Amino acid sequence: MAEKCAWFITLEEGNAAAQAAAAQLRPYGLPVKGQRWPNNEDNAWLASAQEAAQANAALVVVVGSAAHYSKSAVQRDLSMFRLTLQTLLGRVVNGLTLLAGQTESVQQTRPGLLDDWQPAADARWPVKAVARAYAPVAPAWPVKLGLHAHERLGIWLETHPAPGTTASGALVGVAGNDADISFHAVGAAGKLPERTVNEYALEGLKFNVDEVDFNAWAVQNKVGPNESYFVRLEGKPSYLALGTLPGGEVDDLHILRLG
Repeated sequence: MAEKCAWFITLEEGNAAAQAAAAQLRPYGLPVKGQRWPNNEDNAWLASAQEAAQANAALVVVVGSAAHYSKSAVQRDLSMFRLTLQTLLGRVVNGLTLLAGQTESVQQTRPGLLDDWQPAADARWPVKAVARAYAPVAPAWPVKLGLHAHERLGIWLETHPAPGTTASGALVGVAGNDADISFHAVGAAGKLPERTVNEYALEGLKFNVDEVDFNAWAVQNKVGPNESYFVRLEGKPSYLALGTLPGGEVDDLHILRLG
């Protein structure tokens, strides 16, 4: 595999800011590669994640305006990009943001998949970047997540609702952006299962959390430490609901925001 690199994402036209930031980072010995983000292109996040994985991206640096970065569509695509990149590489990938300008502060009530992509706040950010590239910090998600793309089978979210333990069932719900779920399965972690036996399967379960309407699928299978629950996504959700299903009742529910 190629030497580790910092993967720069330029959100908008013009790359002067990215070039200046790359010049600051190069003396620290971390190679720089990257791309201009493909705005308004369906599933372009997938090709971007595949390209970044091939380059062995160890850190993501997002460069652009704060207003553009804060757009829900951009956040969703970057969240999908991150999950896919981490799944392809089999490890955590941290991120930093170099954003120009400020947007009106919006109070978020739910944790987001990009919350730990911290702003490069001072001139010593290259030191932090190198540290995160070689010693990444795991995100504080309460579940284990992955994202798999298959040309014929579609986009699948992989989740283990209680990392490192055996879970009493599994549930995934989606909300926002007309997203839905169309299939589910339980199998060995890390790859899509070839076959599955779903116990007490629930499809199209509806519930509301803080005025957000979720459509969820679930199973009551015991999900062991080396197993995962997989759901096929239709579209890109704004929120995920993740939990267990002991005794056929929804329990231990966590909400994560994509964008």
